[in-house]
Amino acid sequence: MKPMNSNNGVQKAHSPELGFEHRHELDSTNAELARRISAGKLASPLCLSADIQTRGRGRRGRVWLNTEGALMMSICFPAAWASGEELPLISPAAALGVHDAVSAYLPRCAIKWPNDIVSVSAPAALHGGALETAQERASSAYSEVKKLCGILCELVAAPTGEAFAVIGIGINANCTALPSGLLQPATSLELELGRRVDIEELKRQTALAVMGRLEELKMCPEAVLSEYSRRCFTLGKSVAAFALSGEKTAEGTAKRIESDGRLVIETPRGEVFVSAADVSVRANEPSEKREKHNNE
Repeated sequence: MKPMNSNNGVQKAHSPELGFEHRHELDSTNAELARRISAGKLASPLCLSADIQTRGRGRRGRVWLNTEGALMMSICFPAAWASGEELPLISPAAALGVHDAVSAYLPRCAIKWPNDIVSVSAPAALHGGALETAQERASSAYSEVKKLCGILCELVAAPTGEAFAVIGIGINANCTALPSGLLQPATSLELELGRRVDIEELKRQTALAVMGRLEELKMCPEAVLSEYSRRCFTLGKSVAAFALSGEKTAEGTAKRIESDGRLVIETPRGEVFVSAADVSVRANEPSEKREKHNNE
């Protein structure tokens, strides 16, 4: 296993004390943490993981498919400090933290807006070339983009009114049998590396990296947004944005990330600001295929 890079979120900012708890089976790690918060039974940061989730959820109400060998975990933390400019950046900060951890194993990965982690593969001639940013990788002749990880962020109120953030993270770690027919092809660390990874160590590194990036968000939201944009594979790509119904709402070039986390797409009719949509780099993809995509 490769050590975590010196520029990751864990070493950039001090993480508050984080507890760890593991269960064999839960309906959903996010749902379990939400229940505890709502009942006033949780007051400090906690990372909860499970071997099996019977009712796991993805973004926008989708089902998170329970894949054998996956790391399924949720992190909760008090978020009373997150208001104004920080609140919409919790999701990008979480994605940045997960990327910190996953890239220590697989450097050729990037963030796909808003918060997926994907592997990127180039033709043989490009392997070994150190491209500085995700946008440089996007502009090169990369042949494959496959999903490694999905993230779901939610806000939950405690009985006192205090807000907690709950971040659900699903990483395809030691998975060899992955669902077919998904809009975004999937892969795993084991498939990409040719070996299994230590899930306990991956969980620890991911949780601490996420907490580190959230601490950084408290101190300097601009730095988090800048680093997120640098690692965002979507920028510079031809993209299409889809509503939950499958209707295409915008098509053009992904230009930048706004200070509130919105993606700006440059279209022939002007700039479109996207806050809640599925964004595909397959610009001509038929919208009916979106019904098959329930793991994002």
